[in-house]
Amino acid sequence: MDFLKHKYVFLIMSLAIIAFGIIYGLVTGFKFDVDFKGGTAINVDLNQEFDNVDVQNIVKDTVGQVPLVQKVTGGNNSVSITTEIIPSEEADKIVEALKEKYQNMGDATTRNVQPAYGKELINSALLAIVVSIVIVLIYIIIRFKTLGVTAAITAIIALIHDAAFLISIYGIFKLPINSTFVAVILTIIGYSINDTIVVYDRIRENRKKLSLSKDLKETINVSLSQTIRRTIFTSLTTVVTVGIVYVFALLNNQQVLKEFSLPLIIGVLVGTYSSMFIATSLWYILETFISKRKKTVKK
Repeated sequence: MDFLKHKYVFLIMSLAIIAFGIIYGLVTGFKFDVDFKGGTAINVDLNQEFDNVDVQNIVKDTVGQVPLVQKVTGGNNSVSITTEIIPSEEADKIVEALKEKYQNMGDATTRNVQPAYGKELINSALLAIVVSIVIVLIYIIIRFKTLGVTAAITAIIALIHDAAFLISIYGIFKLPINSTFVAVILTIIGYSINDTIVVYDRIRENRKKLSLSKDLKETINVSLSQTIRRTIFTSLTTVVTVGIVYVFALLNNQQVLKEFSLPLIIGVLVGTYSSMFIATSLWYILETFISKRKKTVKK
């Protein structure tokens, strides 16, 4: 199977989706959660069954805002209510309104997250992503030195592709960008580089064979053909497992789990796609270009 036949189609398609998603997100606004833009969070145990919509309506009727309502895992009937930053008087009104409906509720705790904390969190998230990418780069250079530095460079570009693709999805579907978003990005980077390393390792092995070493394109195609079944089965297993988590979160109104599992499913699929069609295509293009340049210089 010629995986490289439509390499430019894959690259252009990815760039188009990423560009559209990010531009759309910038124009219409990314949905930054309280972790990044600041806000008021109210946590309370209602001590009885409740519906998220009912709590949302109470807050909306009280302060005119539509809050983010999440059932808190670990409590009996605990809820977390997040709004834009509001005065303490309005937060007290929300608590009083909740008491009228949920008379056995416990004491509420209220905290304000300032925008400055959000900036600090963004910087920490970016630092974590950059550090992880640098470590991956060093590992690939050492592990696959026979493939050249170009293998490491294209692997990192593929990781950036995965992160950018996921950001575009957040921009298009208005998924909340918070600390869970950072966890998803780091998870996808780890998962995607694992797939890429498997493919690169097979290319390295096949390049040692005289029948393949002279033809880079054939080496890549054979290597991808040999690893595609393993890659697809591994990804499907992961997607099914995370899909079960998403269904559970959907049925039980577990907002945090939904915010983590849904982007993770998309990210796993994108990471698998990029390992097979983006990293290898870019590496082939770069290696071919360098090889032609060397021949030109010699002449």
